[in-house]
Amino acid sequence: MRLRTHTYTQGDVPKAATMLAKAFRDYPLLAYAIPDVNQRAVAAYHYCSYVLYYGIRYGEAYATSAHMEAVAVWLSSEYFPMSMWRTIRAVPLSVIGGFGKAGGSRLKNPSQYIDARHEALTPFNHWNLLFLGVAPERQGQGYSSLLRRPMLARFDDERLPCFLETMDARNVPRYQHFGFQIIEKSLVPGTELSTWAMLRDGTTADSRTS
Repeated sequence: MRLRTHTYTQGDVPKAATMLAKAFRDYPLLAYAIPDVNQRAVAAYHYCSYVLYYGIRYGEAYATSAHMEAVAVWLSSEYFPMSMWRTIRAVPLSVIGGFGKAGGSRLKNPSQYIDARHEALTPFNHWNLLFLGVAPERQGQGYSSLLRRPMLARFDDERLPCFLETMDARNVPRYQHFGFQIIEKSLVPGTELSTWAMLRDGTTADSRTS
């Protein structure tokens, strides 16, 4: 089953990353690592570009349309974690370098902790919702569901669980509505950041995907 959405390509990355940078500009992890709002906006653009390029090569990347109202990247556990070798093959060096220059290197330690917990909590085949972002002016209009519901239904058919991690407490009930359960809440060492690891068991999924 294919989504009735726009499967974006590398040519769409700048437009998608511009939208996502606005959606994630105030995300707790970015706000912690890069307090300066202007610098954070630049880092967010490069970070989103980074994930988009990786997702196009190794995962499944979709948008609601060519207008990029919402964008999602899904990654099989086969391609997680995002190794340096795969990153070099997938992500332009200009994006990697731009991310570092904009302060993205300060995300290294928290990101390593999150990845380590992900690996420890999911020692089995699964899908990972790497991220899903909606344009600020489009939030609350159902765009995220257009990307989320068909993929979760597909994972149910495959009988595979789906994992996600969020540092935004507002996201927790939203994902619980779609059958995700909290499997761990923890503090990122050396910070005051809380992170929620959530899992949706594809073998016991209910009608909330419909």
